[in-house]
Amino acid sequence: MNRNIWIKFTSNFVSFLVITAFFLFSAIAPFHQIFPNILIDNYNLFSWIVSIIFIFDLALRLHLLTNEKNNLGLFSDDNLIGYLKTYFIFDFLAIIPVAFFPSESLWQLLPMIKIFSVFKRISFIRQIILKFASLAVVLQFLYWFAQITHWIACGWLKIVGIDENMPISSNYISALYWTTTTLTTVGYGDIVAHTDFEMLYAVVVMIIGVGLYGYLIGNVVSVITKRDPAHEHFINNLENLSSLVKYRSLPNELTARIKQYFLYLWKNRLEHNETGFLQKLPDGLKLDVLTYLKQDVIQKVDLFKDASAEFIADLAENLNETVISPDEFLFREGDIGEKVFFVIEGQLSVLMKSSNKEIAKIKKGDFLGEMALFKNKPRNASVKAITFCHLYYLDKKSFDLLIPKYPSIAKKIEAKVLERVKLNSWFYRNQKKPIRRG
Repeated sequence: MNRNIWIKFTSNFVSFLVITAFFLFSAIAPFHQIFPNILIDNYNLFSWIVSIIFIFDLALRLHLLTNEKNNLGLFSDDNLIGYLKTYFIFDFLAIIPVAFFPSESLWQLLPMIKIFSVFKRISFIRQIILKFASLAVVLQFLYWFAQITHWIACGWLKIVGIDENMPISSNYISALYWTTTTLTTVGYGDIVAHTDFEMLYAVVVMIIGVGLYGYLIGNVVSVITKRDPAHEHFINNLENLSSLVKYRSLPNELTARIKQYFLYLWKNRLEHNETGFLQKLPDGLKLDVLTYLKQDVIQKVDLFKDASAEFIADLAENLNETVISPDEFLFREGDIGEKVFFVIEGQLSVLMKSSNKEIAKIKKGDFLGEMALFKNKPRNASVKAITFCHLYYLDKKSFDLLIPKYPSIAKKIEAKVLERVKLNSWFYRNQKKPIRRG
C-alpha cells in the first residue's frame, strides 16, 4: 500500500478509535461516579485501556504533525505550533490514568477533557464522508445529544441522591426521564427541584435544552433544504413547465415530451452541471477532475478503447455533452458540419433525404459526424434519435487541433470515414433494405 495512504488510514482509524473510546468512557465514568460499587475491577481495566488509546493517539498526533505534514488524515488542518497552543493541553491531561485517583473523586472524569479534540474530529468526519454529509449531521447531533442527556441525568442523581428503595436501573431511568422532560421543555412537574442548587441546576439544563432545540431545528432545516442537486433541478424544471403550461397553453403532447425529457435527465443525473464548481479549481486540478469524470464514458466509445491517458486527458478537456429526445434530429442532410458526436447512451437512425430511408443505425459506443469535418463538406445524411440519447461532442476547432496530435486515432477515424463512404455508395447503387450497425 502507498505510504501516504497508509499513514492517512492509520491516523483516521486511530481517530475513530478515540471517538469510540471517548463515547464509552464518558458514558461509563459518570455512571461509575453515582454507583461506584458496580464492576470495580472491570472499570479499572477499562480505564487503563482508554488511557493507552489516548496516549497512543497523542504520540501519533505529535509524530504526524512533526514529520508527516501532508498526510494527517483527520488532523489535516493542524500544525504543530497551533496544536501545542490549543488542543495539546487537553489531550495531555486526558492521558493521566484515572486509577491514580480515588474512585469517588471527580478527578475520575479527567479524561473527558478530551471532548474538545473529539468534537473537532467528529466535525471533520463530514469532510471524509462527503457523499453522506447530511446523514453525518444527524448522526453527529444524536451522538452529542445522547452524551449530554446521559451526563445531565448522572448529574441530577449526584445532586438529589439515590433512592435506596429503588433499584439502580429505576433510579437512572427516573433521572433520564427528568432530564428529557426538562431538556425538551415539557416538564410535567412530577419530578421537581426542591433546594436552591437543584433549581439552579434545572435552570442550566433548560438553557442547554433551548440551545439543543435551536441546533436541531437549524440542522434539520439545512438537511431538508440541501436536497439531491439532480432532484432539485428536476423539481425546478417541473415548476417552470407548470408555469409555461398555465400561461402559454402548451399542448398536452408537447408538455408530455418535455416532462419525459426532464425525467430522463433526472434519472440519469445529467441535469447536475459541475461547470460552476470546476471553474473555482486551478487548471491542473480541474483537468484531473474532468479526466476522472469523463474517462469511463470516453472508453465506452469503441474508437477510444486502449487510448493513452494523455489523449483521454486532452479529449476530456474539450468534450461537451448534450441530450436529445426521441424523434429529434441531431443534424440534417445539407447542414454545415461543425461537430463530431460520440454516443454514450441511446440509438439513432441515419436517413438519406433523397429517399427518406434508413441506411444505418448508430448505437452506444459509436461516433458520427466525422465525415463532414474530415472532408469539409455539408452533412451527407440526416441523423434522427430513436430513443433518448446522451452524447458527447467535439467541435470543429477542437477536433482540428486535437486529432492531428494523435496519428493512431486519426487513422482509425479515417478508416471509418472510408468505410462509410463505401457504404453510402453501395446504398445509392442498390437502394436496398437498411443495414443495422452495432
